[in-house]
Amino acid sequence: MTNQSFLTFTLHGLLLAIDTKVVREIIWLPELTLIEECPAYISGVINMHGKLVPAMDLTVRFGHTPQRYSCSDRVIMLDVSEFIFEVPDRQSLLPTLNSQIDLLGIIVNDVLDVIDVAEENIEPPLFEKRELKPHPHFISGEAKAGENIIMIIDPRTILDPEFETQESDSEKHEIIPQVAISYFCPEADDNEREIFHNRATNLKQMFEGDDSEKVMPVAVISLNNEYVCVELETVREFSRVHNFTPVPCCPEHIAGNMNLRGNVLTLVDIRGLLNMQAGNIRETTKVIVADSGEFPVGVIVDEIIDVIDLKAPDIVSGPSSMRVDNEKFVKGAAPYSGRMMALLDLKEILSWDGLIVDEEV
Repeated sequence: MTNQSFLTFTLHGLLLAIDTKVVREIIWLPELTLIEECPAYISGVINMHGKLVPAMDLTVRFGHTPQRYSCSDRVIMLDVSEFIFEVPDRQSLLPTLNSQIDLLGIIVNDVLDVIDVAEENIEPPLFEKRELKPHPHFISGEAKAGENIIMIIDPRTILDPEFETQESDSEKHEIIPQVAISYFCPEADDNEREIFHNRATNLKQMFEGDDSEKVMPVAVISLNNEYVCVELETVREFSRVHNFTPVPCCPEHIAGNMNLRGNVLTLVDIRGLLNMQAGNIRETTKVIVADSGEFPVGVIVDEIIDVIDLKAPDIVSGPSSMRVDNEKFVKGAAPYSGRMMALLDLKEILSWDGLIVDEEV
């Protein structure tokens, strides 16, 4: 029995997946640069360390009405170099890019887990042979994964220029307000625009130079409506709470267990260490999976806000608004979105003796 590995994600209530072999990396949605003479499903381009990468709106590619972008949206970067498409007689398509695209970003709502699916649990599209007219098959099949049915995206067809969405006559002659085309997300408020812009600025930097320009990638998270950050090198992955089981007779900081791809993951609540009120597990609760020495643990957080790069001069020893009893849990503070956030030492927190459950008690 052969298994295939897929990265699962959500898109406006739909559950989809794509082969992990074509996934290069995952980033938070940044500010996109709008370009002319490109397909309607290309929302703009991202400057990834000097390389221009088109960002595709999958909702539009599927032929649906565009939806509002959010700071919580993600971009899955796909290596499509194996699926290079020449565009004969259409040299104006994506004029600022190479005619051969080897890296493509797809905009999604939330990235979930990597799953393995047996080949016999993957079925071809239900209506593939019943269509009355030619239609691009952006979905290569449906996978049965437990109680879920997941649509599998075909990376070969979503970029193929042979399959273009036909514009209706009303769409061709529609007058679009100038404000709607001046920014890739015209509905964004000032705070959202700042977040989008900062992400784009961080992505395009090459980070070359002297030691003073060295950077520290961090994840910005929300705990009780307060921003803190942790170094990405301590993070294995991000996840959401699912298959959660409370554990009775445990200290307050042990929230319970969850099943993560067949493994039992202990969830801890570090708010008590930070002089915060303990949180509750909800459907929206997120998890940072990190190493604690011998085994991984899950740190529950309200939201994963952003992933940014901090330069050494940005990190100061002064306090943030957070009051922490044990100073060794905090490495410093850094500015983010007009306020100072604490830089937590997650390794030190997870190695703290107080987190250990004494089984003899």
